Amino acid sequence: MRTVRNSIFSVSIISICMSIIPVSFAQEAAKRPVLHEFITQILEGHPSLLSTEASLRAVEARAQGKARSIYNPEIEIGYVNNRDRDKEIGISQTIDWSGKRRARSKVGRAEVAASKSVYFLVKKDLITEMLQSLTEYQTALKIYKVAEDRTSLSEDFLKLAQRRNLAGELPRSELLTAMLALSESQAVKNKASSELSQSKENLIALVGEDREVWPNLSGIPVANDALTFVDDIETLPEIALARNQIEISKAQINVARSERKPDPTIGVAIRQEGGGSRFDAEPRHTSVGLKLSLPIPIWNSYKAEVRASGADLNQAEQDYFVIENKVRARLDATINRYQSAASAWSEWSKQGAMPLSEQRDLLKRLLEAQEIGAVDYLIQLNQTFEVENTSIELNGRLWNAWFAWQNASNTFDVWLEKIQ
Repeated sequence: MRTVRNSIFSVSIISICMSIIPVSFAQEAAKRPVLHEFITQILEGHPSLLSTEASLRAVEARAQGKARSIYNPEIEIGYVNNRDRDKEIGISQTIDWSGKRRARSKVGRAEVAASKSVYFLVKKDLITEMLQSLTEYQTALKIYKVAEDRTSLSEDFLKLAQRRNLAGELPRSELLTAMLALSESQAVKNKASSELSQSKENLIALVGEDREVWPNLSGIPVANDALTFVDDIETLPEIALARNQIEISKAQINVARSERKPDPTIGVAIRQEGGGSRFDAEPRHTSVGLKLSLPIPIWNSYKAEVRASGADLNQAEQDYFVIENKVRARLDATINRYQSAASAWSEWSKQGAMPLSEQRDLLKRLLEAQEIGAVDYLIQLNQTFEVENTSIELNGRLWNAWFAWQNASNTFDVWLEKIQ
């Protein structure tokens, strides 16, 4: 199969977001549980995985049943209530001459392999959903804290504007501007609160529990060859499942072919005749007989089942190529999206990153010293909040792009072990 390799540049910049998050939030993040431990705990008892495990156990049990003998022996007992009172007892066994058991056993093994691939798919998708939901929640939480800071500064600004207006140092128009700025910041805060509540609801619904603290995705994901290289796409669960479906279809053809071949039944019987009455002068004698029966496939030759199984195999093979194309396209697309997001973050960090809290303090001092007007202050202050929100959203998109690539390449385990 084609080797998929993408050259990924390493990003060594420390996330500027940590410098613009309040100290209390950073201290809280230091107490958060390790991400690897969090995922392990959730996976252990998650209903989606437990359901898939139960399905796997059922498939394994059916496979064990298919590997057992198809035919059981039969006992025959006969009695004729006549003068001689004839009695007969026999045993018969149908022989699996056509290999039905062997063919069904192969189907069972292929179905178990397919069920395991489904389990790995469910696990991988569940990890992706959890991490992306965690990213959305963390992004919404940071944006809400920014909205809180904006509202607090707007309240301080309005108080200052009211004092200056009473002192005759600020016109009524600029006081109204300060009031509008506070109303706008409060509306932004309410919107951020609603989005935070929604993202937390989605996270709790997925994880199955609420927590006081959640794992913190700090900084940025750093890629390297070990995490961005797929040696063989045949190892991916999607491809493995499609290949398992082909094996199941092939085994089903053998089952259909074996059904066309009749299996013989052989038996032995012991019969007692004569001497069944005290008035019968003939002695009672015992005879042993053998019998052989073989079904004649006249009314149903099972050719249709063989043709249907062949069509199923052709469908499974074509589905494999469809899935393979999708997997290859997804690998290329997700790594390209990650590269684009990482490049955007790197460029922003070089050109747009700055200690925003210091800039806000500077603006406040300039306003208090009356070196800038209220309108200029609000414009520049809002710009700092827009930049901060942009950095938070950009960081969230980078993490989500990274998780999408991890899902496509099935490298979550490698990454989680490295960050443990």
